[in-house]
Amino acid sequence: MPQGTRPGGKPEPRDKPAKPKQALRVETLHIESLAAGGAGVARLADRTAVFVPGTAAGEHVEAEVDRNSRPARGRLLRVIEASPERVEATCCGGGCDWMHLSLRAQEAAHAEIVRSAVAHATGETPPEIRVHAAPEPLGYRTRARLYVRGERGRVRIGYRAPGSHALVATSSCSVLAPSIAGALDEIPTVLAGSSGEGDVQVARGAGGRLVLDVAWRGEIAPAAWTAIDRRITEGAWAGARVRMEGAKTPAVFGDPRPMLEGADGQPLVIAAGSFAQSSDRGAVMLARRVAELARAEVETPAEEATEPTNGHVLELFAGSGTLSILLARGAASFVAVESDDGAARAARENISARGLSGKVVVADADAYPIPPRVEVVVLDPPRAGAEGAATAIAASRASRVVYVACDPATLARDLGTLVRAGFALTHLETVELFPQTSHVETLARLVRRRGAR
Repeated sequence: MPQGTRPGGKPEPRDKPAKPKQALRVETLHIESLAAGGAGVARLADRTAVFVPGTAAGEHVEAEVDRNSRPARGRLLRVIEASPERVEATCCGGGCDWMHLSLRAQEAAHAEIVRSAVAHATGETPPEIRVHAAPEPLGYRTRARLYVRGERGRVRIGYRAPGSHALVATSSCSVLAPSIAGALDEIPTVLAGSSGEGDVQVARGAGGRLVLDVAWRGEIAPAAWTAIDRRITEGAWAGARVRMEGAKTPAVFGDPRPMLEGADGQPLVIAAGSFAQSSDRGAVMLARRVAELARAEVETPAEEATEPTNGHVLELFAGSGTLSILLARGAASFVAVESDDGAARAARENISARGLSGKVVVADADAYPIPPRVEVVVLDPPRAGAEGAATAIAASRASRVVYVACDPATLARDLGTLVRAGFALTHLETVELFPQTSHVETLARLVRRRGAR
């Protein structure tokens, strides 16, 4: 067989030579719009798109452009002509990527990103987007994930730098609620002498006291364990859970579960380490609107409904039940599906504490079969969306869907599946749960068109 050929006489593939890297160039750019990831979008002379973080739509900027990355990235050097929507940022560098924008500009950009993604995926013009403004633009986070690193006996705390594992240390943060802001000083003191790194979720627990969920890679100093225990026994903290890398079971002190006021005004427990919205007030606003959209008549406020109006309701990706406590009220039947056992236990506790009837199933919500009698499906999936669930809903007999999303792209993909299956998009709403950032929560309500199956 001739050299350089495979059986059958086909030539062997050869590695393509690597393209030489292009030198970084300083360019003057016009920012046309803001992208879903938060960066401003500009175009070079050959129409190549360049993404430049820290900019605003309409600005002229000078940036160092790297065309070797895909897509091309720009590092902002200076603003030549600022947008009237640019404001002074007070961010510590931990991820508030839109703090340089006015609240009005943030809301408008979020709505346009959602509108564009949904229109592209569905091939239809979406309904006019309703914007729910942030209850609190600053000091709103009652839950936060912090990054902690211990080196040579010194422990520093802050956030991960955007797009990397580097620590951005900080002693203050303008988006943290006063009730948890003290953790920035307290945690390094408690963990003094520890080595390694960890992610620490901070929230308010029973009695409004601090609760921590720690995932640590390395060694925690013996004195740190004593300090954690002392804070629990003395009542300074409500609880803490520490998960060491390689350990089979976590160390638990007190009650490490976050507690918040539910959308019905009653206490709501969240499983330790489980997801919950970053703001108590934002979570209440979201849950109440979801309950309204789930009803046959959207104009009926959830708290005014006394008779079962929802029909048979299925909630997917239910978490600890922040939405369940309103969805179960007034439902002919209610089933919640959640894959995490701890979150499912919390959901059962929250439903039972209110005297509501409903079933909580531990299962993969994205692969859960939709029972024939289900009329309403509510889903709040993670950032990856719910591709499997959307396909199942499309093939079911459900007549109404309320989709809660934290990622516009995966939301649009799944709405496309439902629209092509005969659902009509009746409501599209953005909820400003993460002001000062490019993240946005979106609500979508769909109704099956008559005769569509």
